[in-house]
Amino acid sequence: MTKRGIPMPGPTLPAVAALAILLAPAADAQQVLEIDFTTGRTIIDDEWRSMSSSVADWDRNILYVIDREEPEGIMAFSLETGEWIRTISTPRGDGPHEFSQGRDDFAVAPGGGLYVSGRLRVLEYDPQGQPIDSWRPAASSTGEVCNFAGAPAALTHSGVVRRGPDGSDETIGTVRARDLGLDAQTPPDAGPTVLSLLRNAKLACSEDAAYVLMSKGYLMAGREGSGAGVDSILAYYRNGEEGRVAVPAEDAYGEGGCEQKVMIDGRERTRPCPHWSQSAAMSLDDLGNIVLLGLDSRTHGAIINPETGCYALIRSAMGSAPRNMPVGVHADSVLVFRNATTEVTDQQGRKVNSVLIGSATRASLHPLRRVSGEPCSGMLPSVLPD
Repeated sequence: MTKRGIPMPGPTLPAVAALAILLAPAADAQQVLEIDFTTGRTIIDDEWRSMSSSVADWDRNILYVIDREEPEGIMAFSLETGEWIRTISTPRGDGPHEFSQGRDDFAVAPGGGLYVSGRLRVLEYDPQGQPIDSWRPAASSTGEVCNFAGAPAALTHSGVVRRGPDGSDETIGTVRARDLGLDAQTPPDAGPTVLSLLRNAKLACSEDAAYVLMSKGYLMAGREGSGAGVDSILAYYRNGEEGRVAVPAEDAYGEGGCEQKVMIDGRERTRPCPHWSQSAAMSLDDLGNIVLLGLDSRTHGAIINPETGCYALIRSAMGSAPRNMPVGVHADSVLVFRNATTEVTDQQGRKVNSVLIGSATRASLHPLRRVSGEPCSGMLPSVLPD
């Protein structure tokens, strides 16, 4: 398999074939963007909502969300008015249009439908929310699904697998976690480190590439006693090439010297606050750039050009998170979920507000402003400095 990649520090970069010299090197000029919460447009503002994950179909102005109102369904709302459009039924069960281990992930399908995945199958729904097709990858899926060049693709123990034109599996690449290969022969009871990394992996696809982010996650970072970020994103191309896209290493969680106290094996220990990439979800913007977004007190994530490595860090004013959770980038704006809060009593007996992560009552769009640096060529062309 031919390899290509973006120059990045450290020993994790695979050998780069001659094709790599045709790619532009990582740009020196990076920019820092800030989410402007003082202006924007509210899409949904409903105290009875409890939204967690979402997928936006910007071409048809539809926002698909997981909401506690419909634990076995996906709710569709208008991105223009916030009005409910329909609910797509995704029941747990052993029937032909059910998920035996529950629904895991979903992605917009060609023509305005949805791909919805479980651990054993991927169902395709038409634009009206009716199931029209089913695909069962030969290897058990992690639950991640994407639209890869007009067909569903899943992340499995055998790598990224795409449904071929005849319904058979088309293997795109072998996923590697810390240089440990995961292939079709990997047993279900493989080492816990490998499987934990795989379960925490994120998948996003363009027309010609599948991107895999092997996030270590908060728990694993705590057990290892390290707050280091994820160094790269794996890229698998339909033409057989593979490579890596560097993840920016800047901006640790909170301010410098940040530490957290956690309980590990019944003992209180201190660990560095994790880098923002530890909890990041991955998607693509409308220009094909990789978007990493997560919860953090200061830096929410980054937008990365996968061809050049040029990137923009996304920040917000101190104190805006974790209640405000960015979930996607479109044009020059960020889609933000606002988590609900509840009043609790702390250890000193004081009444304080606690943020309910994954229980958003509000969805809104806010513009990005350039704080510093020079823009990456072609990325966010309408974003201007304050």
